[in-house]
Amino acid sequence: MPDQLPALRPRSPGGPPEPKFDLVLRAAFVAATAVALTAVFWPGLWQGGGLIGGDVYAYYLPQKAFYAERLREGTLPLWNNRIGNGYPQLAESQTGALYPVNLALYRWLDLNTACNASVLFHYSLAFVGCWLLARRMGLVPMAAGFTALIYTYGWFPPRISLEWTIVTGAWLPWALWFVESYLQERNSRWLVALAGTLAVQLLAGHFLIAFLTHLLIVIYVPLRLWFRQPEEQDVAPSVGALRISSWLLAAIAGSYVLAAMQLLPTWELKNLSQRAGTDEGHDPAYGAVPPRYLTQVVAPWAWYPDRETFAALHDPPHDPQQRPPNRVDAHLYFGMLPLPFMAVGLWGAWRDGNRRLFAWLAIGIAAILYMPGWLLPVTRHLPGFSFFEGPGRYGIVATLAAALLAGAGFQAVGQRFKPLVRPLYAAAIFIVTAIDLMWVAEMVHDAEPVENPPVKLLAQSPMYARNAANPTEPVRMFSEAYSVPSLVGAGTLPVYLGLGPAQYFDPRLTLQKPYPFRDRLPTKGQLDWLQRMGVTHILSLTELDGQVWPVSLLWIGPDECLNGPLAVGSQQILLVYELEGSRGRAAWLENETGPRPRIVKYQPQRVEIDAVSERGGTLVLTDLDYPGWQVEVDGRPTAGVVVDGMLRGVAVPAGQHTVTWIYRPASFFWGAGISVAALVVLITLAIPAFRRTK
Repeated sequence: MPDQLPALRPRSPGGPPEPKFDLVLRAAFVAATAVALTAVFWPGLWQGGGLIGGDVYAYYLPQKAFYAERLREGTLPLWNNRIGNGYPQLAESQTGALYPVNLALYRWLDLNTACNASVLFHYSLAFVGCWLLARRMGLVPMAAGFTALIYTYGWFPPRISLEWTIVTGAWLPWALWFVESYLQERNSRWLVALAGTLAVQLLAGHFLIAFLTHLLIVIYVPLRLWFRQPEEQDVAPSVGALRISSWLLAAIAGSYVLAAMQLLPTWELKNLSQRAGTDEGHDPAYGAVPPRYLTQVVAPWAWYPDRETFAALHDPPHDPQQRPPNRVDAHLYFGMLPLPFMAVGLWGAWRDGNRRLFAWLAIGIAAILYMPGWLLPVTRHLPGFSFFEGPGRYGIVATLAAALLAGAGFQAVGQRFKPLVRPLYAAAIFIVTAIDLMWVAEMVHDAEPVENPPVKLLAQSPMYARNAANPTEPVRMFSEAYSVPSLVGAGTLPVYLGLGPAQYFDPRLTLQKPYPFRDRLPTKGQLDWLQRMGVTHILSLTELDGQVWPVSLLWIGPDECLNGPLAVGSQQILLVYELEGSRGRAAWLENETGPRPRIVKYQPQRVEIDAVSERGGTLVLTDLDYPGWQVEVDGRPTAGVVVDGMLRGVAVPAGQHTVTWIYRPASFFWGAGISVAALVVLITLAIPAFRRTK
């Protein structure tokens, strides 16, 4: 038994290589462990169940359903014509329309299986990536596994309804692994791999964790070079710190160019969205951690079971103009056993002069200090910090730092045991920590795994059957279900989008609040707006007053697919009414112009209409006017007009004509060209870099 705890040392690339068989065996064991943990934490997903709650059905699943339908048809969903009056689905980014994993899963698997497979795959990916990073930091395999457990299952499970957290967060440790590998070896292949990884992370959408990844690299590299170990001078040829940093910044810049086909459309939408600026409606403090709530790290039982206690945490009370704190975003917990291991790891690092761990200590402390939002008065004026909401989400960085420190302590204590005892020690600590993290995940989450998720009952939906039978007479439905009816093929209003066209948030153009749901009667202005926006049907949970609503009842009964997301009982009666006087999807601006235009083809990115008029007039398509939409009359390009501040219109002369709207977004085509050119350059650079390395 050694008298001193061993110091962490980087893996030396100059040492004897591991036998290939041992490498393959170890890789298989790590991958098997990663997959097995997903079965322990999410058995229902492996058994064909699904998630319900939070934003799963309100936001993500409707987007993915539309996305999957388009992929199976052989088209790329650049535009979604079901949510609201349409929006650029690629540009909104949270679908991850160009993300390679999504392209494969949602093209070949059914919707529920694809969603489950994405969750399970990215949990496994995060575990393996964090294990590799910990190994590169000098941890032995068992300690690296402990580190990966804390990172993957300490932060992600409570956020199970926020798909983007695990999808993008899974790539963060991989990026850092490539950074650390380059710092140790100075081999350009790691730069190539880093650029590719960061590009894939950007393609996954919702760029907050991508921003955090880039920010972490920019902070970590100078700290890492400053806290460099003395023996690392011999690990690889010495390169100036400025040159090292420049190459890593070039790799980050290269990732932006590689992901241009996603970034350019998103940038265009951002500038045309409700978040073009950071006005009073934007609250970067949303999701901040109330300072007292940080004691959850050492006493989770004091907070987690009681939601009311969390809601009353703000002292002074939370600004009524801002959204209240988010319990899930404010979550931060590493497990009880990792805490003493963190102390042991720091003590050993202090005694042995392990500078690298102190870099992670500084990063972890900085992330925790940012979580309550104390620094927002300064950072809200900085790019990135001012746009992305939720300082509590910086907890992913704190969790990674804590995991690496705990892994170091785990390794130091383990070295005091005899070799035969170490596996038992590791297994006991690993299992207890996994149970601990699972217990917390059960208490802090906003989505539940269910055995028979509503989306699997789509074939039993009466509304789905009705909509599928009339593809050229698309329904646009107003309801308190927001995006949920799009699952059954209907268009939906009101709009629920995190990043959406500004017209949907302009009070001069949108439906006046409060919305006429349940027993609240509509005003004349609200009815006029619904008719002008092309709403054809009303989905209600209660009977509508026919004296006020100009409607006729079409259908009544429960719907197997919709009742669950609406949080009503399986036998709850839904009522579907047809709204009279609506423009529908196509109409003349003036009713006297001629017979109602007939939709011949209604596809997401192409609409064809037969229009007959004796005097000519303005034809209105009640879909959103947005850059990239072009209109032709009888095959001749024609200038369109904007109707009611947001809808597409075109002047049509007298007679019979074919009007065609086609979506050709220049931002996507320019971005795709840039991405392809960058990929060719990257491959050209990668070939010699990998040839030099056996």
